Amino acid sequence: SLQESAHGNARDMFAKYRAFKEKSQKTLEASTKALKAAEANAQRQLADAQKKSKLTTAIQVTRKPHWFEKFHWFITSDNYMVLGGKDAHQNEQLVKRYLRPGDAYLHADVHGAASCILRAKRRRTKNGKTEPVPLSEQALCEAGN
Repeated sequence: SLQESAHGNARDMFAKYRAFKEKSQKTLEASTKALKAAEANAQRQLADAQKKSKLTTAIQVTRKPHWFEKFHWFITSDNYMVLGGKDAHQNEQLVKRYLRPGDAYLHADVHGAASCILRAKRRRTKNGKTEPVPLSEQALCEAGN
């Protein structure tokens, strides 16, 4: 400035230079610290991603449910399938869609009782068609209880 002496102007310029040098040094330290923190964060995220990828390979794929799993069902001791409706709509669906020749239709004389089907086993004939295998007494007893 014009009001200051040469010595005063030199002192002000040196003070500004010192302040700038300290500020640049602090900025350099802060940027180094931020860079190290970002690298550590990236390493941690990479390790987490690798752990998750190992975990996802261990998860088992869910299977597609079979057509009969929407009904009440069980397998008798001699491997016949018994299906029962859960409500009136399913009872009707069982009879109209899934009852085949040779199957046994079971129903109680009680209002609201489930309709049940004892599915007959099938055997393939020489001409390529299928025919029902007669139902066993054991399967009829188990389905009726």
